[in-house]
Amino acid sequence: MDTAGVMFDWDGVLIDSLGSSFNVYNKIFAKLRVRQLTKDEFLELQSPNWYDFYRRIGLPERHWKQADDDWLSFYDEEKPGLHPDALGCLTTLKKHGFNLALISNGSKERITQELVRLKVRSFFDSIEFGVRKEHLKPSPYMLDKTLTLLKIDPAKAVYVGDSPADIQAAKNARVPSIALARGPIQVQRLRAERPDHLFTGLDEMTNFLMHNLRGPPC
Repeated sequence: MDTAGVMFDWDGVLIDSLGSSFNVYNKIFAKLRVRQLTKDEFLELQSPNWYDFYRRIGLPERHWKQADDDWLSFYDEEKPGLHPDALGCLTTLKKHGFNLALISNGSKERITQELVRLKVRSFFDSIEFGVRKEHLKPSPYMLDKTLTLLKIDPAKAVYVGDSPADIQAAKNARVPSIALARGPIQVQRLRAERPDHLFTGLDEMTNFLMHNLRGPPC
C-alpha cells in the first residue's frame, strides 16, 4: 500500500504568523494612507492568495506592487514561532511513517529562512512554493505536483489548511481536506467551505490521522 501523505499549509497552520501578518498589512496600509483593518476583519478576509485579499479589502490595483515590495521588508521585523502543537504533530506523524509535505503561496526565501530558524526543515519530504501567480492556491497545481513527486494517490493524502483557498485547492486536486480553525471566526468561515474534516488544533487532528490514515509499518 502506498504511504499516506499529509500536506500542510505553513502560515497559520504550523507557524503562528497571522498576528505578524496583521501587523505588517496595517503598517503597509498606513504607509499607503488607506484604512486600517481590525483583527476580526483581517481574520475574516485574509487569504493565502494575497491578490484576492487586496481585492476583498478594496486596495486599488495601482498599490499592489508597492504593497508586495513593502511586505517582506516589514515582515523581516517579525519573528513568529511555531504553534505550540506543531512540533508534536510533525514528530508523531514522521515517526509513524507518513510522508509530509509543505505547500504554501508564501515567498520561498522567507519560508526557507523560517524553516531553518525553527529547525523543522528535515520533517518535510517535499516543499512547494507559489512561484507563479497562476499556480497560487486555490489552484491545485502545487498539490498535484507534490502528489506526483511523492507517488501518492490523492485519495491516500490530506491537505491541511486554515483558509477557504486551502480547502478549495484540496477539492480542486481531489484530495480530502482538513480545515484547521483556531478561533470562532475561522470556524464559521471554514465550515462554509464544507471541508472533509474540521479541527481546532493539531493535536486533535493528529489523533484522527493516526486512527484513520496510517503510514507504513515502521
